[in-house]
Amino acid sequence: MGQFHFFEIEQLEDRISENQGLLLVHFTCSMVTSCSFMRRSLALIAPEFQGQLDFSEVEVRLQEVGFLKRYSIRTVPTLVVFDGPEEVERLERILLPAELRIFFKDSVAFYGVPQPAPPQEKPGNNS
Repeated sequence: MGQFHFFEIEQLEDRISENQGLLLVHFTCSMVTSCSFMRRSLALIAPEFQGQLDFSEVEVRLQEVGFLKRYSIRTVPTLVVFDGPEEVERLERILLPAELRIFFKDSVAFYGVPQPAPPQEKPGNNS
């Protein structure tokens, strides 16, 4: 499996607040079959995004309603991409590995690449 980090619910808030780049959080539940499918799909493509996107997983305990509300988890699996501590993308459906790859490439291209500074004119340059 690529660079996956597994967190307990209680650790997630700290991980997100300390996040410096792009972080994917896979909200999963071991009792839900589609979550296992998503985990395998993520494992297939995670190595392609090493150094660009950190992959994390949190086991959701469905009885913890406060946690579910705090992160707006309505269904599992749910994938959330954070840019720093800010949520920037969310998927609440199952995608095939090829579809996930496109989603992650778009997310990395849009959020993961710093915008170049506009060119500054040098004083006295009259081209």
